[in-house]
Amino acid sequence: MRWEDRGAIGFRGVQQPPTVVTELDAKQPIWDKSHTYLDAFVAYRTKLFADKVDLTLQVNARNVTESGGLRPIVAESDGRISAYRIIDPRLFILTATFSL
Repeated sequence: MRWEDRGAIGFRGVQQPPTVVTELDAKQPIWDKSHTYLDAFVAYRTKLFADKVDLTLQVNARNVTESGGLRPIVAESDGRISAYRIIDPRLFILTATFSL
């Protein structure tokens, strides 16, 4: 499990629109919400071929609660979002390991 606290992605301007903003107010941040990411895995072990070969099957799931999309990373002084990052959707990985 990974957790990110809310983070400032910009600051409001000292001047109010429609005037030109020339200063930012450090006391008025524009916040992105906090985020929680969850990973999980399941493994199964067995023996094959008269107990001569060990087999391990494992399924890893990354970002189990995430469906993907865009997340804001920069906001202008009037609150408009000006940049995003791509959030990867959940990912499943199947691994088979053989040992002699």
